[in-house]
Amino acid sequence: MSLLLVSTYELGRQPVHLASPTAALVAGGVDVIPLDLAVADWDTELVDRVDGVAFSVPMHTAMRLAVSLAGMVREQRPELPIAFYGLYAAVGSEETLGRLADAVFVGEYEPDFVAWARELGEPRTGRPEINSHLGPSRFRTPDRSMLPAHENYARLEWEGEARTAGAVEASHGCRHRCRHCPIPVVYDGRMRVVGSDVVLSDIDQLVSQGVEHVTFGDPDFLNAPRYSLDILREAHSAHPDLTFDVTVKVEHILAHRDLWPVMASLGLLFVVSAFESTDETTLDILDKNHTVADMRTAVSILRSAGVHVRPTWLPFLPWTTPGHLLDLVEFLDANSLWGATDPVQLSIKLLIPEGSLLEDHPAVVPHLLGYQAETLTWGWSFAHAATERLQVELDAVAAEGSDCGADAADILASMRGRIALAGAVELPPMPPSPPTPRLTESWFCCAEPTATQAAAVGLTIGRLPLAIK
Repeated sequence: MSLLLVSTYELGRQPVHLASPTAALVAGGVDVIPLDLAVADWDTELVDRVDGVAFSVPMHTAMRLAVSLAGMVREQRPELPIAFYGLYAAVGSEETLGRLADAVFVGEYEPDFVAWARELGEPRTGRPEINSHLGPSRFRTPDRSMLPAHENYARLEWEGEARTAGAVEASHGCRHRCRHCPIPVVYDGRMRVVGSDVVLSDIDQLVSQGVEHVTFGDPDFLNAPRYSLDILREAHSAHPDLTFDVTVKVEHILAHRDLWPVMASLGLLFVVSAFESTDETTLDILDKNHTVADMRTAVSILRSAGVHVRPTWLPFLPWTTPGHLLDLVEFLDANSLWGATDPVQLSIKLLIPEGSLLEDHPAVVPHLLGYQAETLTWGWSFAHAATERLQVELDAVAAEGSDCGADAADILASMRGRIALAGAVELPPMPPSPPTPRLTESWFCCAEPTATQAAAVGLTIGRLPLAIK
C-alpha cells in the first residue's frame, strides 16, 4: 500500500511531522511519499498513484490549508481514503469527518495511524472516527531521507551569518492548561517524552545533513527539566559548535533561573516565551500564571545568563483597547525588545478553536458570534470599533511585509506609528534594540494564512477564509 503524506506548513522547518510518521509507516510496511508543500508544488498526478492521502495538521495554519486541499483530493478521487493527523486534526470534525476525512488521529497518533495505513485497500465497514491516543508511545528516529534538504527551509540569522537550521521534538503535550492554547484541548495537562535516544539520534542525523542550529519544537522545553537538560548536555558533548533555541513559559524561566547559565554554556542561543499581553486582566483570563513584572524579570534573568529572549504576543482580544496596544509598545521600548519582535506578533488576533477552554469563560462568552466552520474557529466581536480597525490595519501591514520580504524594522516602525495614531498619542522615535538571533521564518502558528502561503499549496484565497465546500 502507498500513502501520500502531506505537510502544508510547519513554521518554515523541515517537517518533523512528516519525518517521524514516515519512519513508523515504513517500519510497518507502508510505502510512503512525503510531500512538503511549503517548498514543493502540489502534484495532482501523485493523488492518482496512491492508495491514500494523509495531511499533517500540527497547527491552525496547516489545518486551514489542508482542509481546502482535502476538498480538492475528494473531488479528484471520491473513493480515496483521506486522513488528518496532528494536534488540530479533530478541529471542525463535525464538518470534515466523513465528508473530507475518513479518519482523524490526535495526540500520540502514530500507532493508530500506522494501523489505519496498513489497511489501505481493504474494505472499510466502520464509520469514520476520531482516534485519540494519549498514552506513552515508542518512537523511531525520524526518517528525513525523502524530504527536501535543510537549505530549503528557514535559517538562523546571527552575527552576520545565515546558518542552516533544523528542528526536533523532545516531548509532546504540556503540563499546563493556558486557556487560549490548543494543546490542553487534546492533552489536558499531560506531556509525553519522545525519548532521549531518539532525540539524540535525530540531532546526529541533522548535523550529518549540515545543520548548524537546532530548534526544540516542544511546547515547553522545561516541562521535564532533568530530561531536557540531559539531552542538551549530550547533544553539546557530541556537537560542541551546535547552537539551540527552545520554548519556555515565563514561570519556568523564573523557577529554573539557576539553569540558564548552564544552558547557555551548552549552546542555548535564545528562548521563545509566550508573554502574550501587558494587561494583567488578560493574563489572568488566559491563566498564564505570570505577571507583567514577571515578564520583565524573565528578560533580565535570560540576558544576565547570556541568553537572548524572543517573546510572543497575543495583542488582540475581544476587550482590547488602543490603550492596551500602547502599553505593549511601551513595554517593548522599555525592555529593548523591538529587535526580538517579528511584525506578525503585533497583529495576532485571538483564535478560539473548537473545544477551547475559552469557549465558556465569562469574559469571552458575551463576545462570541458562533462557531464558524469556514475558519475553524469561534467568531467573536470587538468591544471597541477602533481596536477592530487597528487589527485589520496591522494584519495587512504584517502580511504584506511578510509576503514581500520587507525589512522587519521598517514594518515594525510603521505598525508602531499606526498604534500611536489609534491611541491619539505622539510617541518618540523607536528606540534602538540590541541585535537578536532569529529564524528567517517570521510567520506564526496561530496567525491566519497569508496569500503567499495559500498560493504555495495551489490555492488562490488571498486573505479570505478558506471555504469548506
